[in-house]
Amino acid sequence: MLIVAAGATPTLAQSDPFIGVWKVNPDKSTYEAGRPPRSFTRSYEDRGGGTVLLTVDSVSAAGASSRVFVVYKRDNKPYPESAVGARAVRMIAVRAVDNFTEDVAVVGATGDGPNTLMVSRDRKTLTQIMKGTTPDGRPYTNIVVYEKQ
Repeated sequence: MLIVAAGATPTLAQSDPFIGVWKVNPDKSTYEAGRPPRSFTRSYEDRGGGTVLLTVDSVSAAGASSRVFVVYKRDNKPYPESAVGARAVRMIAVRAVDNFTEDVAVVGATGDGPNTLMVSRDRKTLTQIMKGTTPDGRPYTNIVVYEKQ
Protein backbone atom coordinates (compact mmCIF):
# COMPACT_ATOMS: atom_id res chain seq x y z
CA MET A 1 0.00 0.00 0.00
CA LEU A 2 1.31 3.44 -0.98
CA ILE A 3 0.48 6.17 1.53
CA VAL A 4 0.64 9.72 0.23
CA ALA A 5 0.29 12.93 2.24
CA ALA A 6 -2.76 15.04 1.50
CA GLY A 7 -2.23 17.12 -1.61
CA ALA A 8 0.81 15.11 -2.71
CA THR A 9 0.97 13.03 -5.87
CA PRO A 10 2.87 9.74 -5.94
CA THR A 11 5.65 9.68 -8.53
CA LEU A 12 6.59 6.73 -10.69
CA ALA A 13 9.83 6.45 -8.70
CA GLN A 14 7.81 5.93 -5.52
CA SER A 15 5.39 3.44 -7.05
CA ASP A 16 7.65 1.67 -9.59
CA PRO A 17 9.89 -0.76 -7.69
CA PHE A 18 12.31 -1.04 -10.64
CA ILE A 19 13.40 2.62 -10.49
CA GLY A 20 16.93 2.96 -9.10
CA VAL A 21 20.37 1.40 -9.47
CA TRP A 22 20.87 -2.38 -9.21
CA LYS A 23 24.25 -4.16 -9.05
CA VAL A 24 24.72 -7.86 -9.71
CA ASN A 25 25.58 -10.10 -6.77
CA PRO A 26 27.66 -12.89 -8.38
CA ASP A 27 27.62 -14.99 -5.20
CA LYS A 28 23.82 -15.27 -5.33
CA SER A 29 23.62 -15.71 -9.13
CA THR A 30 23.80 -18.98 -11.09
CA TYR A 31 24.94 -19.37 -14.69
CA GLU A 32 24.28 -22.57 -16.65
CA ALA A 33 25.53 -20.85 -19.82
CA GLY A 34 28.33 -18.33 -20.05
CA ARG A 35 30.51 -16.98 -17.30
CA PRO A 36 29.53 -14.40 -14.68
CA PRO A 37 30.47 -10.83 -15.62
CA ARG A 38 33.11 -8.92 -13.68
CA SER A 39 30.49 -6.26 -13.07
CA PHE A 40 26.93 -5.55 -14.18
CA THR A 41 24.73 -2.59 -13.23
CA ARG A 42 21.14 -1.87 -14.30
CA SER A 43 19.92 1.73 -13.81
CA TYR A 44 16.21 2.48 -14.27
CA GLU A 45 15.06 6.11 -14.51
CA ASP A 46 11.53 7.54 -14.61
CA ARG A 47 11.01 9.57 -17.80
CA GLY A 48 7.35 10.37 -17.11
CA GLY A 49 4.14 9.01 -18.58
CA GLY A 50 5.08 5.40 -17.91
CA THR A 51 8.32 5.74 -19.90
CA VAL A 52 11.49 4.23 -18.42
CA LEU A 53 15.14 4.73 -19.38
CA LEU A 54 17.23 1.62 -18.73
CA THR A 55 21.01 1.92 -18.85
CA VAL A 56 23.09 -1.25 -18.49
CA ASP A 57 26.81 -0.97 -17.76
CA SER A 58 28.81 -4.18 -17.75
CA VAL A 59 32.26 -5.67 -17.87
CA SER A 60 32.34 -9.22 -19.19
CA ALA A 61 34.33 -12.07 -17.68
CA ALA A 62 36.89 -11.46 -20.43
CA GLY A 63 37.16 -7.75 -19.52
CA ALA A 64 35.15 -6.16 -22.36
CA SER A 65 33.03 -3.24 -21.22
CA SER A 66 29.70 -2.21 -22.70
CA ARG A 67 26.91 0.31 -22.18
CA VAL A 68 23.39 -0.32 -23.45
CA PHE A 69 20.42 2.07 -23.49
CA VAL A 70 16.73 1.55 -24.06
CA VAL A 71 13.78 3.88 -23.50
CA TYR A 72 10.56 1.92 -23.25
CA LYS A 73 7.08 1.46 -21.86
CA ARG A 74 5.83 -1.86 -20.49
CA ASP A 75 3.28 -2.20 -23.29
CA ASN A 76 4.81 -5.17 -25.19
CA LYS A 77 5.59 -2.95 -28.21
CA PRO A 78 9.06 -2.97 -29.81
CA TYR A 79 11.55 -0.30 -28.75
CA PRO A 80 15.13 0.15 -30.03
CA GLU A 81 17.95 -0.92 -27.76
CA SER A 82 21.27 0.65 -28.61
CA ALA A 83 24.76 -0.06 -27.39
CA VAL A 84 27.74 2.26 -27.44
CA GLY A 85 29.85 1.33 -30.46
CA ALA A 86 27.29 -1.10 -31.91
CA ARG A 87 26.65 -1.11 -35.65
CA ALA A 88 23.17 -2.55 -35.31
CA VAL A 89 20.19 -1.77 -33.14
CA ARG A 90 17.99 -4.54 -31.85
CA MET A 91 14.37 -4.20 -30.84
CA ILE A 92 13.03 -5.30 -27.48
CA ALA A 93 9.51 -5.57 -26.11
CA VAL A 94 8.73 -5.25 -22.41
CA ARG A 95 5.48 -6.51 -20.92
CA ALA A 96 4.32 -5.75 -17.40
CA VAL A 97 3.17 -8.93 -15.68
CA ASP A 98 2.38 -6.96 -12.52
CA ASN A 99 3.93 -3.98 -10.73
CA PHE A 100 6.88 -6.12 -9.53
CA THR A 101 7.44 -8.28 -12.64
CA GLU A 102 8.25 -7.63 -16.29
CA ASP A 103 9.02 -9.89 -19.24
CA VAL A 104 11.61 -8.64 -21.75
CA ALA A 105 11.98 -10.23 -25.19
CA VAL A 106 14.26 -9.49 -28.13
CA VAL A 107 11.94 -9.03 -31.11
CA GLY A 108 12.63 -11.59 -33.84
CA ALA A 109 15.18 -13.55 -31.79
CA THR A 110 15.08 -17.32 -31.87
CA GLY A 111 16.54 -19.71 -29.33
CA ASP A 112 16.09 -17.43 -26.34
CA GLY A 113 12.95 -17.09 -24.30
CA PRO A 114 11.90 -13.85 -22.68
CA ASN A 115 13.82 -12.66 -19.64
CA THR A 116 11.68 -12.33 -16.55
CA LEU A 117 12.69 -9.66 -14.05
CA MET A 118 11.13 -9.63 -10.59
CA VAL A 119 11.61 -7.11 -7.78
CA SER A 120 11.19 -8.51 -4.29
CA ARG A 121 8.31 -7.14 -2.21
CA ASP A 122 10.81 -5.39 0.10
CA ARG A 123 12.26 -3.71 -3.05
CA LYS A 124 15.84 -4.69 -2.15
CA THR A 125 16.46 -7.52 -4.66
CA LEU A 126 15.94 -7.81 -8.42
CA THR A 127 16.04 -11.32 -9.88
CA GLN A 128 16.43 -11.91 -13.62
CA ILE A 129 15.62 -15.34 -15.06
CA MET A 130 17.05 -15.92 -18.53
CA LYS A 131 16.15 -19.03 -20.48
CA GLY A 132 17.54 -19.99 -23.83
CA THR A 133 19.45 -22.47 -25.91
CA THR A 134 23.23 -22.53 -26.32
CA PRO A 135 24.71 -22.57 -29.85
CA ASP A 136 25.19 -26.34 -29.47
CA GLY A 137 21.47 -26.82 -28.70
CA ARG A 138 21.60 -27.25 -24.93
CA PRO A 139 18.82 -25.50 -22.97
CA TYR A 140 19.91 -23.28 -20.09
CA THR A 141 18.57 -21.11 -17.30
CA ASN A 142 20.65 -18.32 -15.82
CA ILE A 143 19.41 -16.70 -12.62
CA VAL A 144 20.99 -13.32 -12.00
CA VAL A 145 20.46 -11.59 -8.67
CA TYR A 146 20.91 -7.83 -8.24
CA GLU A 147 20.89 -5.73 -5.08
CA LYS A 148 19.44 -2.22 -4.84
CA GLN A 149 22.11 0.44 -4.34
